[in-house]
Amino acid sequence: MNDNSSPHSHGPRPFNVDILFADTWLAVCQLRNGAKISNGKTLYRQACHQIDSAREALESFDAPAQSIEHILYALCALWDESVMNRHELDEGYHEWLKSPLQAKYFNTLEAGERLWDRIRCVMAQPSADIAVLTCFHRVLLLGFSGRYREQDDPRGENIREALSKRVAPFTVSQDLPIMASQGRRLAHKKSIWMWLPLTAFALVALWWQVDSLLQQYISQMLP
Repeated sequence: MNDNSSPHSHGPRPFNVDILFADTWLAVCQLRNGAKISNGKTLYRQACHQIDSAREALESFDAPAQSIEHILYALCALWDESVMNRHELDEGYHEWLKSPLQAKYFNTLEAGERLWDRIRCVMAQPSADIAVLTCFHRVLLLGFSGRYREQDDPRGENIREALSKRVAPFTVSQDLPIMASQGRRLAHKKSIWMWLPLTAFALVALWWQVDSLLQQYISQMLP
């Protein structure tokens, strides 16, 4: 049975990817749903803080160095695309244009290509880290497209579906923190309005799972 924790029983300690990166998932959901960036510098600092905190947390769980690199690269790629691929040339766009997170942390501007290469590489490993696969799955589920930006390109969707069969589905949990507003501290307020983006994320995840099952059923029924 799949879960979204690291599978190692010796060395790395297990952790829940969705709880650990909930603030990033929520921020990206808000951006994908049209949230305006009123202060680009503040959001950029917040994103950097999330990346730095993610590294510290992963190291505290004794995650393998390669797994940490894969996860942080995916988070940077997701942030960069979520901010810069909007139809808004606002403060956020211009702040990211100065130094995308992938450039700041990995000295690259090719995440649209390289993240897909990393995903394929990890998926091909006989003992792939489930935490890394789960992070990749969530990043794709949140809309990262990179080189497969064209809607009629099935390759990105095929990889996402393959990942969904290997990791646990995303579910909204009350353990997930809520980001009250940009530039403010995370709070654990049970506001239905703040849950909507993550609920939508969970519904999208469910839709992809149901769609995948339907496709399998149809292919079995056809001669």
